[in-house]
Amino acid sequence: MFKYLFILAIGVAIGYGYGWKDAQVNEKHIAERVIERIGGETRERMGNDVDGKYSAEGK
Repeated sequence: MFKYLFILAIGVAIGYGYGWKDAQVNEKHIAERVIERIGGETRERMGNDVDGKYSAEGK
């Protein structure tokens, strides 16, 4: 049991250090940057604006 808690504590410490360094360098949160990178490529195709799609078809 102690081994698992020790590994968990090491992981939390490494993750906290990584997050702290990342926050000092970047203004946006890492999750926001990942979503922008992934979602930015397909955002136009995934819209749910029915009126916009209707007017884009010229009807």
